[in-house]
Amino acid sequence: MKKYLAATLTALAAVVSLSACESPIYGAFTEDKPAAGSTSPTQEPQQNQQKPANGAQGISQDGDQEQKVLKVSRVPGLTPIVTSATGRTVYRFDNDSANPSQSNCGGDCLKSWEPVLAGSGVVVEGGGIDERLFGTLDRPEGQQVTLKGWPLYYFKNDLRLGELAGQGLRGLWFAANPEGGKAKSTKPAETTKPVQKDVQTLTVNVVDGFMPFVTNEAGRTIYRFDNDSNSPSRTTCTGECTKKWEPVLAGKKGVKVLSSKINRASVGTIDRPEGKQVTLNGWPLYYFHKDKKLGQTAGYGVGNLWFAIAPDGKKAARCL
Repeated sequence: MKKYLAATLTALAAVVSLSACESPIYGAFTEDKPAAGSTSPTQEPQQNQQKPANGAQGISQDGDQEQKVLKVSRVPGLTPIVTSATGRTVYRFDNDSANPSQSNCGGDCLKSWEPVLAGSGVVVEGGGIDERLFGTLDRPEGQQVTLKGWPLYYFKNDLRLGELAGQGLRGLWFAANPEGGKAKSTKPAETTKPVQKDVQTLTVNVVDGFMPFVTNEAGRTIYRFDNDSNSPSRTTCTGECTKKWEPVLAGKKGVKVLSSKINRASVGTIDRPEGKQVTLNGWPLYYFHKDKKLGQTAGYGVGNLWFAIAPDGKKAARCL
C-alpha cells in the first residue's frame, strides 16, 4: 500500500510540474505556424456515411433503445433553436463537416461535448423541423444524430431550457437552428469604440498556461490576427469584426514600451479610420471585448485565427 501511495504522489507531482509551464513549448511557434492539431480539441476525425435516422440502431445517452425526441424551442436573445424534449440545447461544431457528415469531436473534446445519440430513431415533437433533414453517423458511443448533415451535440454545462453556456464557445460551437444552421442573436450588436489614451502602453506578462505575451500596463491581453499581414502591415479587421476586436490605438503622445523584452524598433503604427493602430513586428494589435484585466484570454484561439502576441511578434504559445 505504501509503495502504491508513493507512486501515486509521484505521478501527481509530475502533472503539477507540467501545468506550471516549467517545460516551455515556445519552439512550437518558431516558424509562426499553429501547433499541430490546434484547429480543434480533437483526435482523428471520424468519417462516416450518413444514414437515415428513423429506425437507426444505437444506444441512447441513458443506455436504452428509446427514440430520441427533439423539438424547436425559443429562448430569449436567440432565433429558434433545436433542443431535447426536456429543453437541453443542441449544438453544432464548425470544425465538423456536413457533406460528407463527419465528426471531429473525439478524445478530450468529448469531456465537454456529448454526442446526441439516436437510440431507435429520431422523433420531432410539435413539428417545426423537416424530419428528412435528420440522419445518423456511426461513432464508438452509438449512432450520432445529424441535422442537414451536421453532427449534433449537448454541452456538459447545459442541463435545462435556457442554458446556453456553449453558445459561441471558441468561435466554433453554436446552437443549431431547425434547418441545421447556426442560431443567431436577436439582441442589438455590441459596439466597441476604440479608446485613444494619452499614451498607449505595451509590456509583457505571464499567466498560468501561457508563455510570456504582450499586454497593456493594466494587464489587458493584446492579440494578433492571422488574416492580417505583417509585411506589409495591413489590417483585415473592419466593420463587424471591430465590434469584438478593438484596435490598439497609439495614444495622443504615442506608444510607451515598458518591458525590455519588447524591441522598441519593432513597434510601429498603421492608419485606419479610428486612428493610428499599433503594430508589433508588423502585426496590427487588438484587444478582445471580453478581456478586461490580467489573466483573461477569452480571445485566444478564436476561429483558430486569433492569438495572444509574444514580445517578438509571434504567437504566444500555450504551456504543457
